[in-house]
This record gives sequence, structure tokens and C-alpha cells, in this order.
Amino acid sequence: MKKLILGLALVATACQVDHGKVEPTAETRTTTTEVSQQTKKALDGAKQAAQQVGESVKAGAEEIRDSEAGQRVAEGAKEAAQGVKQGAGEAAEAAGEAIANKGRDVQADAKKKKNVQ
Repeated sequence: MKKLILGLALVATACQVDHGKVEPTAETRTTTTEVSQQTKKALDGAKQAAQQVGESVKAGAEEIRDSEAGQRVAEGAKEAAQGVKQGAGEAAEAAGEAIANKGRDVQADAKKKKNVQ
């Protein structure tokens, strides 16, 4: 990045002025090309490094998943999910019973009021 900035500074200072036209010198063009190539190589290297890190993380995650501890964690998560599911079912059942009881109370109250009239 520093080389790129240096190259651009050279371009700005090493231009020849010819009848209102600004033309970079051959040296400036060469330097700019070299800096551009070096920047491209650096970016390619960074991409490769990032890809290697990604592959390493993926391999580590697979290793953990396949390990005994990973299997125990997965089983624990399944058991926890079953517990939540069962608890939700019990809560729904309790709510259903409460609604049914309230419905019976409302019906009984309606019958009492019908008999009173």
C-alpha cells in the first residue's frame, strides 16, 4: 500500500507538461506498472492466506463435531430440545385444561341464568 501511494506521488511529480497536456514519463509509467503488479501479488497472497485460514477453521470444526466431547454436546442439545418440547406440551395442556374449566363454568353460569328467567 505504501508503494502504491509512493508510485502515485511519483506520477504526480514526474509528469511532463507539453502544450497543456500532462504526460507521465517512461520512468513513471514503469514505476506505476511495477507498483500495480506488486499490489496484485500482495492481494493474491492475502486471498490465499484467507482461504487457508477458512479451510483450517472448517477442518477444526469438523474435528470437534466428530470428537467424543462434540458428540456429547450434540446429545445434550437434543435432550434439552426434547425437554423444552415436553415443557411446552405440558404448558399447552395446562392452558387447555384451564380453558376447558372456564368454558364449563361459563356454561354452568348460563344455565343458572336461563333457569332464573
